[in-house]
Amino acid sequence: MNSKERFLAALRLQGADRVPLLYQHLGASSHLQKALGLQVMTGFDDPEVFARLSLEAHRQFGFDNVMAGWGDLMTEAHAHGATWKFTDPRFYPRPVAYVPMSKATEIQPVDPNKDRHWSVPLKAAKIMLERLHGEVEVVGACVSPSLIACETVGMETLMMAYFQQEDAVHSTLRAIVESCRAYGERASETGLGTVFVDDSGAGMELVSLDMYQKFDGGYLSTVMSHWKRLGISTIIHNDSAQPFYEAQAGLGPAALHVHLKAVDVPKFFSDLKRRLCVIAGIDHTDLLFKKPPNDVEAEVTRVLGLWGRDPGLILAPGCELPYKTPLENITRMREAVVKHGSI
Repeated sequence: MNSKERFLAALRLQGADRVPLLYQHLGASSHLQKALGLQVMTGFDDPEVFARLSLEAHRQFGFDNVMAGWGDLMTEAHAHGATWKFTDPRFYPRPVAYVPMSKATEIQPVDPNKDRHWSVPLKAAKIMLERLHGEVEVVGACVSPSLIACETVGMETLMMAYFQQEDAVHSTLRAIVESCRAYGERASETGLGTVFVDDSGAGMELVSLDMYQKFDGGYLSTVMSHWKRLGISTIIHNDSAQPFYEAQAGLGPAALHVHLKAVDVPKFFSDLKRRLCVIAGIDHTDLLFKKPPNDVEAEVTRVLGLWGRDPGLILAPGCELPYKTPLENITRMREAVVKHGSI
């Protein structure tokens, strides 16, 4: 099987030759920028640079997809009025100013293709689709409506508004939902069939389950339903410390991606196996970033053993790989899956 066939088989709970590997955003980009002599900042304006960096990730790391979207969480927010700055051309931008909550009801839906920066990953996706010739899955990337709102007005401000300005919050989220619906339409026109959605606000350490359902899950469900009608499958990513994974599974994604340190792994696997694809996030902040390769292989082997031989598993880092994740650890993760991940 090629990478695309393997990846899509797992999403569809079908058999494959081995467990696939998910690559998120532009993880471990120090290796990519060095190899190509390119910088991340340039990729925010130039689809060709974005595409070349992403394709280099596949060449170097050998995971089973590439992803057309930045992991900065700011691109969609910037399109809706937040401002940013690049403090170093090798890294993602940082927020400078949020939209005041008093102005949040003035936020208007955005067509991603008409935004200078949000349009870049979509244009880059088209380039990658043409150059990969159907061999590797090109995954789109978008942020959930609630996280876009968090990054547009500021998380603390939004959380306070949940209690004090509920109508303004709902008005803001309705506008952002229209932007996300438009993203799906543009992704479908580009030829993308899978979109990765960061919905990491869905955690008990941040909100109650009732608040999640009121201000987050319901709006994401609306977006996902629209995407499904367009033929787009959704991967939900949640790297919160206490994820509401059952609530997110209830939204009907093709796959759910969590950091395994945040869950009881056997229970998590048992709860979701055969219902949807599970993307098991290997620890990226300590294990993959700091530990020796043998430890990485041992953890991969442990996780594969807990899952068993059923289809529907994808392995991945818990979130985007840190900038300088050692290449030998990324390589060992891939090699361990190839060695031990036959289905």
